[in-house]
This record gives sequence, structure tokens and C-alpha cells, in this order.
Amino acid sequence: MDISSFYFTCAPIDESLREQEKTLLYANSIETRYGRGVRLFEEGTYPKGVFILKKGRVKISQSDANGWEQIIAIHGAGELFGYRPLLSGETYPVSGTTLEPCTIVFVPKKDFQKVLESSAVLSNVLLKYLSHEFTVWVNTISIMARTTVRERLLLTILILAKKYSHVADNRLTWPIRIGLSKADLACLIGTSSETLARTLKVIKQERLITSRGRSLEISGHEQLASIEKHVSVFI
Repeated sequence: MDISSFYFTCAPIDESLREQEKTLLYANSIETRYGRGVRLFEEGTYPKGVFILKKGRVKISQSDANGWEQIIAIHGAGELFGYRPLLSGETYPVSGTTLEPCTIVFVPKKDFQKVLESSAVLSNVLLKYLSHEFTVWVNTISIMARTTVRERLLLTILILAKKYSHVADNRLTWPIRIGLSKADLACLIGTSSETLARTLKVIKQERLITSRGRSLEISGHEQLASIEKHVSVFI
């Protein structure tokens, strides 16, 4: 089931650039290892560069004056992020925080702009990223407005299954474990922790999802197909 128009994803930037362009891009880059819960950039500040996620997962979120957090996206290994406000010369409209131990390459603004000015390949790649993200925004607004918490949760579980799955020898490895906290999952689908807990209890009783410790699990193809069947009704 193709749900790629409902979540942010991009091919690793290294796969698109020529060797000379990669050399320029990484000339002054800094690779850093972070623990869980580290704030990489803050909403309302100006970007000093872009980020390339080598390992781990990062959440992109926005908070209101009352501290209510809405998670906009979750980035996985290989993805480039933090480039949109740099391109527009604006402040970050969101914050970026590590969800787990991460290895991240930071590319300074000047180096990124230098490659962008000379590389038609990078320009085209960023246009594709931005076009895809616009599609995701439109679909996300529609889903948030017209679906129930249960429906949003099932779609989000499918999206997270894509982000958390592992492929070996061109085959998915089972089970797929989604190690996202319940608080973050609630922020991702736009509901309270209490409502999420009740909804999770119901779909577990229906055997659409299982859990092990703090992780949600999809045990195999049959369970994944059942979730997809429910989601196909409303997307």
C-alpha cells in the first residue's frame, strides 16, 4: 500500500550528488553523536546550516504559548532537514529534537549555499523535496480535519512502520518495533494522552497491533495487511 504522500521522506542526498559536489558540501561539515532528547534547533531562531541524519530519528515539532506540542514529522537515517528556512531566509517555524541516540552531520550555511549555487542537481533535488512536502502538508491538513483519532492513529502506525522497519536481503524483518513514546505518539496524531491510551487499548483488543514493553509491534505481514485494509477505507 502506497502511503508516501502522507509522510516526509527523501532519498539520501549523497546518492544524488556528484563526488565533486559532495566534497564541497562536506568540506567544513561536523559529524556529531547526540543522545536522546537533544534540541538541535529552536523555533524562532535563524538557521546556521542544514542537517543530514546518518543514524537515528529526529522529531520536528511546534509548540504553542500553552506548551501544547504538535509533532509535524519524524526524520530517519539518510534524510536532509532544516533547509527550508535557510532557503527562504526566515526563522525556523519548528524545533528539531532527537528521539533516540543519533549521528548527525551539520553542514554550515555558506557551504550549503555554495554548492546550491553551482549544482543544478542539488537544486532539482530540493525542488522535488519541497514539492513532495507540499503534497504531504495538504494531505495532513485534510486527514486531521476529517478523520477520527482511531483513523489517524492507524495511518500513523503505518507511517511509523515505514520509518522503523528494517530490510535485510530485500525482505522486511519482523516484528516491526515502533519505539516512540506514548506522549510523542499523541502529539503526532493531535490528541491527548488519555484519548490515545483508550484508542490503543481498543486496537490491541482487535489484534491490529501488539506491544512489548514501551514499544508497539507489528508482528508480521498478516497484521500489517489488516491495518492497511482499515486505512484504505478513508485515505
